[in-house]
Amino acid sequence: MAKHALPRGGPLSYSTMGIDIYAKWRGQTEKEEQAQFTGFSVVHGHVGYLREAYHGEPFATKYLAAEAFESSNGKAEIPASVLRERLPETIRLAKERQREVYGRKGRIPDDDPEIQSFVDFVELCERKERETGEPVTIIASY
Repeated sequence: MAKHALPRGGPLSYSTMGIDIYAKWRGQTEKEEQAQFTGFSVVHGHVGYLREAYHGEPFATKYLAAEAFESSNGKAEIPASVLRERLPETIRLAKERQREVYGRKGRIPDDDPEIQSFVDFVELCERKERETGEPVTIIASY
């Protein structure tokens, strides 16, 4: 899907309701935080933002950031090593979602922008944890 494009199925299937995941870290600048407000983009993991609309299961975000969904306030510090360990299954779920929910056919490559966004998100969390010495805080808004 191209950046800022509507989900497959056209404008009648478009929904702003969904899951938003934000990574927050010590020393995060206002510019870094503002970069996370992407208008519901599904391709901005590189700035610490993930998005899944409520079009149907599976939800890769719920697997990747399970602790944030389980907490009473939607926030959890998740070590980057845990996110990295979960990444292969997260990618599998994201591809399954593309097939089941959006009707994608054929092979979905790992560098597909919607799949790559999960990789970029985990890599950002790893980098910020190395820089700060602390796990990032993951916020799930749903």
